[in-house]
Amino acid sequence: MIVTRTPFRITLGGGGTDLPAFYERHGGYILALGIDKYMYVALNVPYADRKVRLHYTKSESVDDVAELAHDLAREALKAHGIRDAIEIASLADLPAGTGLGSSSAYLVGLLNA
Repeated sequence: MIVTRTPFRITLGGGGTDLPAFYERHGGYILALGIDKYMYVALNVPYADRKVRLHYTKSESVDDVAELAHDLAREALKAHGIRDAIEIASLADLPAGTGLGSSSAYLVGLLNA
């Protein structure tokens, strides 16, 4: 089993400067800092079958990664050539939707795992 821990972040400035309409004229910047609250991602290889199991605020169990509804997990696993036989669970110190980068922390944790 692999477990990763990724810090949440507070973004103080730079929102929208990643859009071409802005940065092509004015440049871009971002100012963010990590905090002491974390996203944990646990990855395991099941031995009973070759299913893909993904546990987050919902649970999914599919035969192939391409069937996952979770866009970030599906594309991260496909990018690494993982098609089946994996179980992933995530837990966090803070709930989703706080604006503290939970989606980014999830993706970073999953890619590190």
